[in-house]
Amino acid sequence: MAFLLLPLAAGLLHAGSRQPLKWQADIQIRTLEITRSRTGMSVRVVVYTENDDEARDARILILLPVSVSIEKMGPGCTAAAGPSMMPSLRATVACDLGAIADRAVREVHLLTSLPPDESPRRFGVFAYSSTPDPKPGNNYAERIIP
Repeated sequence: MAFLLLPLAAGLLHAGSRQPLKWQADIQIRTLEITRSRTGMSVRVVVYTENDDEARDARILILLPVSVSIEKMGPGCTAAAGPSMMPSLRATVACDLGAIADRAVREVHLLTSLPPDESPRRFGVFAYSSTPDPKPGNNYAERIIP
């Protein structure tokens, strides 16, 4: 029985060391940039990952300001359904980023309408993956519309 457990235990250590192998990727929001024009807003999100392993099945969820419609989304992005009385209005956009290699970046672009003056004026973005994240506190960013 002992000869079966030895190869399994050896597989949990880095080759040539006594350090346990950690499966992790620190996916993080590097940039959330909002640029306002006379007709709408341009959103740029940059996601970065580090800590030895790739971030598998990486995704971001963009939280839109109230009363904003989507003009254009990047590839791999889909918008949540809008209300029946105003289907152009959306609350979130989800983007599938796939696997992100260690110390690599992904960039997502989105164009939206301007919110009415009396509406709350914040964008938020949350990044996550199916790889364990040692620092989940850097997975969220929020910006007030300029």
